[in-house]
Amino acid sequence: MENWSKDITHSYLEQETTGINKSTQPDEQLTMNSEKSMHRKSTELVNEITCENTEWPGQRSTNFQIISSYPDDESVYCTTEKYNVMEHRHNDMHYECMTPCQVTSDSDKEKTIAFLLKELDILRTSNKKLQQKLAKEDKEQRKLKFKLELQEKETEAKIAEKTAALVEEVYSAQKERDEAVMSRLQLAIEERDEAIARAKHMEMSLKVLENINPEENDMTLQELLNRINNADTGIAIQKNGAIIVDRIYKTKECKMRITAEEMSALIEERDAALSKCKRLEQELHHLKEQNQTSANNMRHLTAENNQERALKAKLLSMQQARETAVQQYKKLEEEIQTLRVYYSLHKSLSQEENLKDQFNYTLSTYEEALKNRENIVSITQQQNEELATQLQQALTERANMELQLQHAREASQVANEKVQKLERLVDVLRKKVGTGTMRTVI
Repeated sequence: MENWSKDITHSYLEQETTGINKSTQPDEQLTMNSEKSMHRKSTELVNEITCENTEWPGQRSTNFQIISSYPDDESVYCTTEKYNVMEHRHNDMHYECMTPCQVTSDSDKEKTIAFLLKELDILRTSNKKLQQKLAKEDKEQRKLKFKLELQEKETEAKIAEKTAALVEEVYSAQKERDEAVMSRLQLAIEERDEAIARAKHMEMSLKVLENINPEENDMTLQELLNRINNADTGIAIQKNGAIIVDRIYKTKECKMRITAEEMSALIEERDAALSKCKRLEQELHHLKEQNQTSANNMRHLTAENNQERALKAKLLSMQQARETAVQQYKKLEEEIQTLRVYYSLHKSLSQEENLKDQFNYTLSTYEEALKNRENIVSITQQQNEELATQLQQALTERANMELQLQHAREASQVANEKVQKLERLVDVLRKKVGTGTMRTVI
């Protein structure tokens, strides 16, 4: 009987191990632990059954426990309670069936084996349920992880799309800003070049009008004045006076023409400044609209404040540019007013009464110029005389130096002749001395 019970327990344990190998890896660990514990307990029970008959029933009480990874599982708790109740009953029955001689019967052994087999079946079912629950929970965890990964990827994709859209908007705004700045710079450069060209043209015209052969004008006026002074008849005086008056009127007309050109140029500059102001206002309005659209698009992002600050700085710079343009416009208007005042003053001064004063003033200026020229001529004559005396002195000194050079050359020639004569004498004496020495040596 003992061998038969052992064979049955081993066969059931082998079946359980084969079923466990078919399950998943995390379930295998739990089932292997439970089966090992059951195998250990079954062997202990068999050993207790086959032990000596002298053992007392109170010493054969065994305790079976199921160790699971889920301490809150009610099914496992129920199975443990049932197993404990059945164990106590079995102990009581076994104690009642024991003879005073402490000899166990074959029926009791069969009952214990059947009870153990039932307990094994209960444990298998509980293990299967636990394995199914573990598999379900693993699947749920995997699903949750997969969902979380998908949500993270979707959020990252949305963030990347939003950032790309923001970057594109920022780049487009920068390009528009750069284009606007370049267009403004080009307009400013063109206006500057035009203003420089106008100024140069005005300067050239002024120089031409003021300095059209001043020497000839001076000469003609001097000639006219000389004619008036030398004139014997009133007709000649009237003719020369009429010529002078015509020239004065011509100069007046030239000045009027210059002032009219200056006024037209200033009016054109004012119109250009007004058009520039309007253009700047339109650009400001356009930039404000762009700022509003960009602010509406970038409300849900953290970079909104920085862009708003940049746009505010741009608006401030544009407002400053507008203020500078308005100030320039005001300055141009003030200049136009001053030119009008000068023009009115020029008109008032260019009346007939002032013509006489101007004529007298011009005559006095010409007389002063003549006096100054006479003084300058006298000074130049004195300087020329002084320079002539200096030249004469230099020439006399040069002649003296030439004479001294001639005397020195003559003296050097005489000295050279004397030296040559002395050298000849020395040679002759050396020859004589050489022959004498030769004789003495011999």
